[in-house]
Amino acid sequence: MTAIDPLDFLFSLERLGMKFGLENMTRLCEALGHPERRFTPVLVGGTNGKGSVTAMVDTGLRAAGHSVARYTSPHLIRLEERFVIGGREVATDRLRAAAARVQAAAERLTASGVLESLPTFFECTTGVAFEVFAEAGVDVAVLEVGLGGRLDATNVVSPIAAAIVSIDFDHQAQLGNTLASIAFEKAGIIKAGIPVG
Repeated sequence: MTAIDPLDFLFSLERLGMKFGLENMTRLCEALGHPERRFTPVLVGGTNGKGSVTAMVDTGLRAAGHSVARYTSPHLIRLEERFVIGGREVATDRLRAAAARVQAAAERLTASGVLESLPTFFECTTGVAFEVFAEAGVDVAVLEVGLGGRLDATNVVSPIAAAIVSIDFDHQAQLGNTLASIAFEKAGIIKAGIPVG
């Protein structure tokens, strides 16, 4: 039996759809040796403008002399677009190596029964981002929240700061039918004692 290519493995997870909750991501980070603790995270959530704000924070921090990574979603053409270090997309071979580590960890967790099913595509790509950024030794990683905030895979980090851009109706099936319920989910990235913009 031929082992599946790590990037093909990632894309095979798209069939699992979305899963809310932090258990899969918490277990995956533990299995990877907590790469998310080896850089300083900044979280960017909200509805409209997350990607732009993530790019601006990245650019500003680099201009100030910091070693910075950026994680965004979705990608338009290539998976590599999601993972940027120092203003450049991560090389495919580095991405594949990190994806292989995430794949191995995810398969161990399901084979051992720690997780009932494989993590989702977004959970695994977030794990890949953590691995790539930790391995590169960046000072700061600016992370765009995928969906919501409170139960989003990126929300396993302990950020130094968070930003919440404009909030509007989106993903109502998952976040609720009122602006208040959507704002509650988005505000879930706020942590005690950290600045929020």
